[in-house]
Amino acid sequence: MVSKKELSSTEKLLDVIRNTEASDDFMTPSVSSTPSDKKSKPLLLKTLHQNKKISIGVDIGHRHLKCIKVARLSDSDWELLDYTIVPLRADISMGTPEFADFLKSELDKFCDSIKKPNLWANMSSARVEVASILIPKVAKKQIERAVYWTAQKTMSLKGKDVVFDFEIEGEVVERGITKLAVMTYAAPKKEVQKMKELFESIGYPLSGLTITPFGTQNLFKTNWMPSFEQSIAILYIDRGWSRIDIYSRGNLVLTRGIKAGINSMVQELMEAYNEKLKFVSPDESGAGQTISPDELRGNMFMDMENARELLYGLSPDSPSTAELRARFGLDEHSIFKMTTPALDRLVRQTERTFQYNTINLGNERINAVYVSTEMDVYKPVVDYIGDDLGIERDVLDPLEPANPFVNEITANLSISDRVSFVPALGVALSDVTRTPNLLFTYKDKVKQSNIVKGSRAIFVTLTIVLIFCVGVLFVMGDIADRKKAELAKLEKQLKQGIQIDERVLPLFVSKVQKDKKYLKEYGERYLGMAAIGELSLLTPSNIRLLDVTVRIKTPSTKSGKTNIRNLTIEGVVSGEVESFEDSLVKYVLKLQSSPMFSEVKIDKSSTESFENMELLRFTVTVKFIQDLI
Repeated sequence: MVSKKELSSTEKLLDVIRNTEASDDFMTPSVSSTPSDKKSKPLLLKTLHQNKKISIGVDIGHRHLKCIKVARLSDSDWELLDYTIVPLRADISMGTPEFADFLKSELDKFCDSIKKPNLWANMSSARVEVASILIPKVAKKQIERAVYWTAQKTMSLKGKDVVFDFEIEGEVVERGITKLAVMTYAAPKKEVQKMKELFESIGYPLSGLTITPFGTQNLFKTNWMPSFEQSIAILYIDRGWSRIDIYSRGNLVLTRGIKAGINSMVQELMEAYNEKLKFVSPDESGAGQTISPDELRGNMFMDMENARELLYGLSPDSPSTAELRARFGLDEHSIFKMTTPALDRLVRQTERTFQYNTINLGNERINAVYVSTEMDVYKPVVDYIGDDLGIERDVLDPLEPANPFVNEITANLSISDRVSFVPALGVALSDVTRTPNLLFTYKDKVKQSNIVKGSRAIFVTLTIVLIFCVGVLFVMGDIADRKKAELAKLEKQLKQGIQIDERVLPLFVSKVQKDKKYLKEYGERYLGMAAIGELSLLTPSNIRLLDVTVRIKTPSTKSGKTNIRNLTIEGVVSGEVESFEDSLVKYVLKLQSSPMFSEVKIDKSSTESFENMELLRFTVTVKFIQDLI
């Protein structure tokens, strides 16, 4: 039993999300265990850990290497086992043998005697493009194609040099039409391969590679940080950019980057101070006079490094900047006030993202926001953002000592240090069943599923065969005798069979070749008519074909003859404007599934007006199957 005053700030935010009234005396999941529990629990956990798989999360940041070790005790019970933070050496960089040796040395110490740990690493989300899209509700076999074609229109990372994957999030209704919501993501293949090879080269192959938004999603899916079936946003403010991640019932539904960050606040502080400095020296008449540029470059002039040190020094977890504040004649309140215009711009962009999530995507309104920054935690920044947005707010601190999964291991860490471990903790909680993995994409999952299904089918088949064999064991002798007699009879008939004259064979071969040539010429002649007939069966009523051109050529090349057989379709889609793209995609999928066509490509599509009607005009190129004739 604890009182309200003993609850952590994160727990207070969770109470708000729960939408329950706080009482003076109640049990809460983030309260630490009683002394007697603390004494008995380690012995129990030590026994459980012997049979549990341990997971390790690795986060290689700009300045530090962070690792976290967790153990899964049950489906909803975890324990933090260990953590480490190591400064990166300034004289080595990723991609060098020295860095690989450094990483191996640290993992050897951290993993200790763990054999084959479930090792996941975090990749910079700035290098990965994530987009939430809607596709028509199509057959399961056609989902991959529909996702790929739709994603090509919205994502900038494309082509063979990209690792592309997606997660189906469920059905949504948009303007009365049921569609599938899909979270897609793409990363440069070279970057993914580089991370994979780095860990393999040091003897620690990765189980998975993901990014912070998906790692944070694990906090909610594993109940390390309960989401209570609500919509929550996480705002991360980095140096030159910021990122907004929105989670609905624990699932990531939107992630968006903003070109505003700590540098904007630093710039605002420097410019506001220097601008004010120009008018602080009164002349004899009492009016303000402008200080010359040479005077500004004296001790009172503030540059970017001064402003950054002052801003970072606002946090109680940062080194003191009292001397620097005294030099510029500033206190904590004035420094923060000068940065608020930059914060206001950041909040406005965050607010527009929230509106887009609610109005355009039709998701639920955001109930609370967690704020974290690249700099140490400064609570007034968090409160200012929350008050401006008009929602509950707090710092994302899943490693606070009061969390039962942490068991006070992090009691000696400051809140800023604990927050910095969020990416490492998120990837440590990863699993292929719930976490998008850049090393194990949708195609790999399909292959694995097919292998498992095939193995099960083989097992069932062998079991049935074994049972059948045991059942007929006593009658096999009689069946074998009858088969032997029948085989002897057939061999005797074969020896007495008709002998074929070898001089007759060439005549048969010549006739077969002539018949084959005739059938091929006949097929080439009527291929166009067959194609038009196929189109008439596949074309729906809301699509009108304006022109169909069939090309059947066999141009000679240096390497021989190459058949060119395709047709170009020009037509229009009518109906509701919002269903144009869906109708066209379904039409293309239907053509693709035809046994006559092998490849369908949309050359162009555009909306046009005709007699006060909106139509989607398109041009499609269709190739015939190569061995059709």
